[in-house]
Amino acid sequence: MFKAVGIWSWPAEDDVEEFERYYLNDHVAAAAGVPNVERLTFLKAGDSGREANIYRIAEMYFADEAAFEAAAESDGWATMVADATTMIERFGVELHACNGYEVEGGA
Repeated sequence: MFKAVGIWSWPAEDDVEEFERYYLNDHVAAAAGVPNVERLTFLKAGDSGREANIYRIAEMYFADEAAFEAAAESDGWATMVADATTMIERFGVELHACNGYEVEGGA
């Protein structure tokens, strides 16, 4: 299984409600439009994430790296990236992303 992960920083306290509305109504829909995605998961950190400045984590699962690479070249991916850029500019948050193979069993 190949996975792409996005980690969002905390929005300003007065932006949390609007960030959540936008994230759930717009950004999740954009992510759902990416081809080859087998599963999406979304985590909202509690107060334990504040010290590390981790607010939300999103995971996109692909069958393999080739499926991910095809998705990353798609219009759906470009739409999701453009939407993420809008969120960064609008809410002053940071997005850190990485991708790689999921390894089970602690290996």
